[in-house]
Amino acid sequence: MTQLRTYILDDAATVEYQRLDLMSKILDPWTRGYARALGVREGWHCLELGGGNGSVTEWLCDVVGPSGSVTSIDINTALLDLVPAQNLTVRQADLRTSTLPTAAFDLVSCRALLHQVAEHAPAVLEQMAAAVRPGGWLLVQEPDFHLAPTTEPEVWAATWRGILDWGRDNGVDWYIGRRLPGMVDALGLGRAEAKTDVQDIRGGDRGARYFQLFFAEVRDRVLAAGHLDAATLDAAAALLDDPDTWTQCWMMTAVWVRKRP
Repeated sequence: MTQLRTYILDDAATVEYQRLDLMSKILDPWTRGYARALGVREGWHCLELGGGNGSVTEWLCDVVGPSGSVTSIDINTALLDLVPAQNLTVRQADLRTSTLPTAAFDLVSCRALLHQVAEHAPAVLEQMAAAVRPGGWLLVQEPDFHLAPTTEPEVWAATWRGILDWGRDNGVDWYIGRRLPGMVDALGLGRAEAKTDVQDIRGGDRGARYFQLFFAEVRDRVLAAGHLDAATLDAAAALLDDPDTWTQCWMMTAVWVRKRP
C-alpha cells in the first residue's frame, strides 16, 4: 500500500494557526459571496471539507440556523471543535481514505484543499459530487500560482519558482486552479460556472503578513531541498515589509455547479 503524503505545513504549530487566520480574513469575503449567490439560507444542510480554523463553518452555521445543519470535516479538528454552534457536526477524517454520505447535502464545498491532495483530487471531487443532493450545489475554490513566477521584482519571482518546484516534489499542485473548471465539468452534474479572483499585495498589509508567515514555515525545508538560496528568499521576504512594494501572487478560482434535480 502506498504511504500517503503528509501535509506540507505543521497544522499543530502556532504560526500555522496565525496563517490560517489571515487566510480566512483574505478569502472569506469571496467564499461568503459565492455561497450567498447560490442561495444558501435557513434550513440548508451543508458539508464543508477541510474546515480549517472554522471561519466559514461558523458563518454557515449562522446562516442555515437551527433548522439547518453544517458538517465540517478536517484531518485536524482542534480549531473546528471550538466553534460554538449547536447545529454543527465536526468529523475528523482524512478525505483521501474516508467516504462521504450520498445525496445528503444542499451545499458541498471546499476551499484550498484539493491542491494539497493533488494525486487524490479527482477521487475527492467525485465523492463531493455524490454527496450533493439532486438540486443542490457544489462549490470549490482552489489557487493558481502561475502569476507568481512572472511578477516583479526578480527576487520575488525567483522565490516563487523555487517554492512551486518544492511543492510539486511534495505532491502539491499550486496550479490546479486553472484546471478546476474542467475537472468539475467532467463530473457531469450540470453546467459549471467559474470565476477567478486575484489578490494584489502591498508590503505591510494583511496579504504581505500572510506570505511572511508562509515563507517562515517552509523556509528550512525549501532551502534544504536545494530549490532556493537563503539570500533570495530573505530578499523576497524583506519586500513584504516595504509599503512601496506592490505585487501579485496567487489567483483563486471558484467553480460552482448545481446538480440536476
